[in-house]
Amino acid sequence: MDQSLEVLKYILQWVRAREGNDENIVTVLIGGWAVDAYNHWYGSIDIDLVTNHTTKSSLMWHLLNNHGYEHYRAHGSHSVAKNTSDGPIIIDFVSRETENPFEGRSETLNSHILDCHTELRNIGGGVPAAVPTRDLLLLFKLNAAWDRAYRLRHGTSEDSTWERGKLIKDCADILALLDPKFGGEDLEIAFLGEQFARFDFLKECLERIPDNYDALAKYEKMDRKTAQQTCEKLLLLLQ
Repeated sequence: MDQSLEVLKYILQWVRAREGNDENIVTVLIGGWAVDAYNHWYGSIDIDLVTNHTTKSSLMWHLLNNHGYEHYRAHGSHSVAKNTSDGPIIIDFVSRETENPFEGRSETLNSHILDCHTELRNIGGGVPAAVPTRDLLLLFKLNAAWDRAYRLRHGTSEDSTWERGKLIKDCADILALLDPKFGGEDLEIAFLGEQFARFDFLKECLERIPDNYDALAKYEKMDRKTAQQTCEKLLLLLQ
């Protein structure tokens, strides 16, 4: 995890040097490292960024040619990765320009939603980064959990063991975002209510979180009873 954090620091500095303007943020950190901004419990090995085509192309070229990264392709996406003593670090990119459909459904959660739901927070104990608001990050994590569970159920995952581990981590991150001891009730319920009305199938993901004992064991800071009460309370507020 230490090496991933060092890579993240470098990438954020690289992005900031090129984009500069905090009032017109292009590149946003999502995934496990963004969760760290709200609950410093784990971080991530992979680094997930939402950005435009220009920044993605420039950053990929820079990492491939100057830092020993290699091309990485999975589930139709093109990114870069590097083997380290902590394991492979994958830099995943989500495009601001294209639609991102849910697995097995026609609905899409487009990245332009970040335009009004992004804030600057510290990652890893002091690294500033643009991240989604807690409520939008929760939505992104539920999206990821839905997609992974769908691929596992339908046998379309390219590596089911790896995918299952990532699903556990996504569910643990959801617990971390919702943990009332770490600001989990600081959510924009009106915004979440609108999104759950559009993507009502995500309620199923939230309902299943307390029964994911692997996720509870990974997060460690919340027992099943608290997880169930927390998820049920949120679902009630979203009705």
